[in-house]
Formats: sequence, C-alpha cells, structure tokens
Amino acid sequence: MKRIYSIILLMILVGWVSFTYSQQQNQPVFTKVPVVNGKVVFQQFIHVEQEMSTIQQYALLNKWGKENYANNPKLSSIRFDEKNQSVTVSSKTELLLTENSQKVNEKISMNYRFDASITNAGCVLVFRDITFQDDRNKSNSFFPVTYSAEEMITDEAINMQSDSQELKKNLRRAALSFFDQIYLSLSLNFQKKN
Repeated sequence: MKRIYSIILLMILVGWVSFTYSQQQNQPVFTKVPVVNGKVVFQQFIHVEQEMSTIQQYALLNKWGKENYANNPKLSSIRFDEKNQSVTVSSKTELLLTENSQKVNEKISMNYRFDASITNAGCVLVFRDITFQDDRNKSNSFFPVTYSAEEMITDEAINMQSDSQELKKNLRRAALSFFDQIYLSLSLNFQKKN
C-alpha cells in the first residue's frame, strides 16, 4: 500500500513540476525597461543543465545563431567568438503594433543588437543599442527619422504627456514581446541535445 501511495505522490509531484515549468515558459521575461548609465539595456540569464559542458553549450548557441540569423535579409552583422564563447548579432525587425485608438495597426522598424555569452551555469543574453524608425514620418531628409529606445520606451518617455504617448506604449509592448520571443527561442534551444 505504501508503494502505491509513493507512486501516486510521485506522479502528482511530476505533474506539478511539469505544469509549473510550462507556466513559466508562457510568462513574459521582459516586463520592465531598465536604464543603465542612461541607456536601455535588457539582460537575462538562461539557466542550462549542469550535465552540459560550456563547449556543448557554445555549440548549441552557435548553431542557433546560424539557423536564426545567418540567412536573415535584415541582418546587419553577426560575430561568432569561439574564444569568449559568445555570439553578437545586429539586426532589424518590423514590429506590428497593437491597434491604436484610430483602429490602425502601425508598423515600426526596430534596430537592435544582442550578445549571448556562455558562462559556467548557462547563457547571458543582453539586448542593447535599440533604435526605432517610423517610416510614416517623412521629413525633408533622405534618411529616415530615427528614435532611440530612451526616447520612446522608458517609463520617463511614456509618462511624458505628448501626442505620441499611445504610440510609445504600443511600441514598448511590441518590443518587449519581441525580446521575449528571442529569449524563449534561445532557452528552448538549450533544451535540445546535440
């Protein structure tokens, strides 16, 4: 009888752990916009199984970088640093914002850079150098108008009363969601076996 109770208890425990883990996977990781030395910098740690060596971790990171960015037409640059076991990516994406009060889903281009570096316990993911281009705003210049993340998605920028307050809120939401997608993709990558 004790054996049956032990099996049932073990099944409940495994189910609870699986449920908790799946709930954590669906939770947003980036919920705030941190400002470090006047710059927006997002940083998150991805824990990796202890059985995996740093060489194995870097091999998975390298493969993920190539699969997700090497043939991306919006890629500006990608650097694989085997010595430091890191990948640096500079790229661009188009963010589709949630519907605004005029019932319009605006599109804004976002340039970003991230570093993913292997450590003894996992991978450090850092997003930085984030800028936005609003293609709707045509100025007299040949070059598009560019806004920094500091101007558009920080608490200070959003709380400032202006005509673009709704745009900034929607832009922040879309940018955080995009960074969450990259984080989740990279996290799932480390669950794969070589």
